Amino acid sequence: MRPARGFSLVELTVVIGIVVLLAGLTLSAGTAVVRNAEQRRTATALTQLDTAVREWELQADRKLRWWQRYYDAFETRAGSDVLSDTPPVLIITEILDTIASNDDIQRILSQIDPQLVYSYRDDTAPWLDAADKIHVNDRFIGGLTVLDAWGTPIYATHPGSRWTSDPAVTLLEWDRDPDGTIRTYNEQEYGIAPNRRIVFVSAGPDQRFGLPMEFSAPDAEQIRAARLDNVYSVPVKFGPDED
Repeated sequence: MRPARGFSLVELTVVIGIVVLLAGLTLSAGTAVVRNAEQRRTATALTQLDTAVREWELQADRKLRWWQRYYDAFETRAGSDVLSDTPPVLIITEILDTIASNDDIQRILSQIDPQLVYSYRDDTAPWLDAADKIHVNDRFIGGLTVLDAWGTPIYATHPGSRWTSDPAVTLLEWDRDPDGTIRTYNEQEYGIAPNRRIVFVSAGPDQRFGLPMEFSAPDAEQIRAARLDNVYSVPVKFGPDED
């Protein structure tokens, strides 16, 4: 009877290499599955927010109104739903405060994954800076925001008021977007809202929207790369001539 032959060092190395490769492929596939699930979960929340706003506008027979100083020298803010001096991270809270008084809208919003809904019971949310906390304490205690699957607040890009060439309002041509509105700060930073439509945006798994302030020494390529995994309720552009 021939004695059993053990594995040679070369054979063991090959086997170990195959095991490591298979483990890596399994881990990679598992990570991709999780990321895709998080992407779908976030996209679903954005769609539900978009549906809620569109239903509100259908019932109100008007768009949500955006306040801008250009047209309100005395800052009465009369008839406005969203204020241009609201910090960007709190605009979605302001929108939800406006539309959620309707039972039909509440039913739509209730379909958002509860784990993604955050209530400002105080001003301790980690994404708030000092200026944001002042607004929370003044206006938004009890207000809601929606997070993406990676724990970053979703932002709302609101189109501006209708563009005007009135010489009393010192606007340049580049301030006008293709839909005939004045470009807002949020549109400049998070993407131009098409057809006077509010856009909801998630920073994606890298938790970066692609803002210059997110980098110590930003360049155009870094900013474009950071935007690639962003999730939007509808497609956006970052300039009137962008393809």
